Amino acid sequence: MRININGGRSREERFFPGKKNMKLSMDKNILLENLNVVGKVVPSRTTKQILECILITAEEGGVKLFANNLELGIETAKIAASVAQPGGVALDAKMFIDIVRKMPGDLIQIDSDYSNVTRIKSERSEFKILGQPAEEFPMLPVVEKDREYAVRASDFKEMIHQTIFAVAITDAKPVLTGELLQVQGKALHLVAVDGYRIAYRKAADENLRDDDSINVVIPAKSLSELGRILPSDGEDALRFHFTDKHILFELLNYTLISRLLEGDFIRYSQIFNEDFNSYVCIQRSLLLTSLERASLIAKEDKKVPVKLSIGHDNIIITSSTELGTSYDEVPADIDGVTLDIAFNPKFLIDALRVIADEEIIITFTGSLSPCIIKGRDNDSYKYLILPLRLKS
Repeated sequence: MRININGGRSREERFFPGKKNMKLSMDKNILLENLNVVGKVVPSRTTKQILECILITAEEGGVKLFANNLELGIETAKIAASVAQPGGVALDAKMFIDIVRKMPGDLIQIDSDYSNVTRIKSERSEFKILGQPAEEFPMLPVVEKDREYAVRASDFKEMIHQTIFAVAITDAKPVLTGELLQVQGKALHLVAVDGYRIAYRKAADENLRDDDSINVVIPAKSLSELGRILPSDGEDALRFHFTDKHILFELLNYTLISRLLEGDFIRYSQIFNEDFNSYVCIQRSLLLTSLERASLIAKEDKKVPVKLSIGHDNIIITSSTELGTSYDEVPADIDGVTLDIAFNPKFLIDALRVIADEEIIITFTGSLSPCIIKGRDNDSYKYLILPLRLKS
């Protein structure tokens, strides 16, 4: 099966069947809800004006909306509308959304002529704006649907939230500006690496086969936009399909297609060392608030380390800057050797903020080796953070 939003017809046939003007009416609030979602994909700055547009197409039974920034594209399911004449037009996204939002009534009428002049009307308010030809809008790629994978949409939203903060923000190694999505061992694995830390999350799925093996890297921007659209709860499924260059995500009301990043991702599983010399069981919220307090005296533009002194029954957290010093003690259950180790506090705070468990495990090997944060009775996540060298 193939996804082809042209429906097997030429663009001319789809957007201008019978060479008639587009004319439709529909619920304003439903249109605005879908515009707000699709509009998130529209780039704020681009050299191609057509990419700043949302494409609206009308056919029997409803309308569809499209946006495409050439990295991520989105298509709505058919939205209920009364269509008097099928057709299509591309309209400036910001202007279109703002106009619809400010319209006074519950019903909105849209029609466009051969020159793409589009009239938007509700009650006694009316706008006329110049659109662009629908056939010039870059359509979403065709994606084969030979093998379907699925996960609960709310679970995948959480996976994105708990990993995306560790994606690299520079293009020094472009593949690290995305996240590795693996399908392996009847589980989905999502991994982000920025060179200083690793964020790992998995979700088991018994519907996956033992021989399933997929490794693709999805741009962080695409995952971020997907995360905004996905529901926070419920049982709705997120279905996805792969090609060599693209991944397609299917939700109940939206289809998104993202390009994939090329390059070799870090072999992260080899970096998570199970050996340790110090084993700490600690309350996540206590450690988090202590680290946040230690960060208060550091200027935001400076990477001031915090020092963790691992004792026998507590961790002492200290920081020192030209503005002052801080001292905090956090009780913990500790086995192993005592040690002093320093970190960029932001890296620890980022991980602790997204963990849902209250009781966590942190393992240390030495003052110059990374620590690993994981759940006490939960192996669905783990974080690796490199330390900073302590000043003598």
